[in-house]
Amino acid sequence: MGNDRFFMSRRLQSITLESMLMGCDTFEEFERKVTDEFLNEENRVGNYLQQLVWKYGADNATVSQKAGLHKSYVGNIINGKKNNPGRDVLIAICLALGADIDEVQYLLKYSGHSPLYVRRKRDVIIWFGIMKGHSIEQVDQVLFEKGYKTLIKYD
Repeated sequence: MGNDRFFMSRRLQSITLESMLMGCDTFEEFERKVTDEFLNEENRVGNYLQQLVWKYGADNATVSQKAGLHKSYVGNIINGKKNNPGRDVLIAICLALGADIDEVQYLLKYSGHSPLYVRRKRDVIIWFGIMKGHSIEQVDQVLFEKGYKTLIKYD
């Protein structure tokens, strides 16, 4: 329950901050009002990913392998050894965890990647897979059938 509050409070904070941003005329004005709310740029993706792993009671090696990655990959992101994981890698990790769409969108935005977008067919296929609780393999099968790049590289 504690982790659920963490994720809900992050979503509410972002909505509030967005509202405050709309009411400011300059960056400096916004910065003065919310200085303590800016993200710590150091390993921000790893910190959020750690929260997701804890929330879903998973272990790093299993999540990595389910996402089609080397078993130490997720641990390396969390520990700050891997600083810029790609968008598809983060989506695959979220699918391996069973994360919901809000968590995927937040992680993508948090990491500096574009969130899934309903006007991109490939993104919609992924979005449906997440909503329906499909495995990475199921999502990749549909992507492959529709002629799109899969999330995992297959030999």
